[in-house]
Amino acid sequence: MPLTQVIEYFNAHLEAFNPQASLRRHARYLYDNGQVSAELAGKRLQPSQRPILELAGLMPVAHESRIQLADRHSVQETTDPLYFFSWDREDVIFLDRFLRVLHALHHLSRHGIDASPLVVDVHWRHLQAVEASHGAVFESLLARLGLYPRQVVLRLSALRLLADSHARDAGRSFHEHGYHLLAQGVPLEAELSAWRQLQDAGVEWVAPESNVMHLARRGREHWPRLTQWNREARAIGMTVWWPGIDEPGDLGRVSQLEPMLIGGNLLEAFTWAEDA
Repeated sequence: MPLTQVIEYFNAHLEAFNPQASLRRHARYLYDNGQVSAELAGKRLQPSQRPILELAGLMPVAHESRIQLADRHSVQETTDPLYFFSWDREDVIFLDRFLRVLHALHHLSRHGIDASPLVVDVHWRHLQAVEASHGAVFESLLARLGLYPRQVVLRLSALRLLADSHARDAGRSFHEHGYHLLAQGVPLEAELSAWRQLQDAGVEWVAPESNVMHLARRGREHWPRLTQWNREARAIGMTVWWPGIDEPGDLGRVSQLEPMLIGGNLLEAFTWAEDA
């Protein structure tokens, strides 16, 4: 089915995302000149992505979804304002699914149905709002695109997973539906019990805290802890993804830490390797 018809179908069936949400009356997907985007509550949502590469060989193996949120006042690289104004539980559920489908549509438009996995966010408020059977509705929405849960990596907050038993239950539910799970921001001081909690929640991919690349750039004093974190993650069977390769020299630094996967602004040029 042409992508234009798929988008028309979703626009006509937004209630499938959550029939109780009032926000669905202010949302629609757009497809113009080969570009997928969306409008939601007066804001324009433009998806994008950047590659996630294997450190060995520097070949793309997955893609990280991103989004640009624009209105007449500003352009932001975040969806936080959408969640800030979506206080209603039903609207939060709708919003999270709407954004994930937007990224899936964009991914499909760029790479087709045989694309490598796409990393998409699951907001912590969505985890709170849905009581059980996490992932079932999104699975049915993916099926409309000819995609499967195994082609998606759901990114969840590591701190939420470690602190909240309901979040861990949600992770297990996602995992049982066939999604890969990424725990973002696993603390450098994580103990073995924390790694086991993440594993029990269905987590397969992990990424460190957002400040670790800054620590790696500062010098060797932090390297023993950074190296130990990588070793502990790999020892328990996690796929380690190190994002934030944004500055000259970062690739050399991270290579010594031996993560499996890397990502960042400096690596976007490698997208051509898969698109060629």
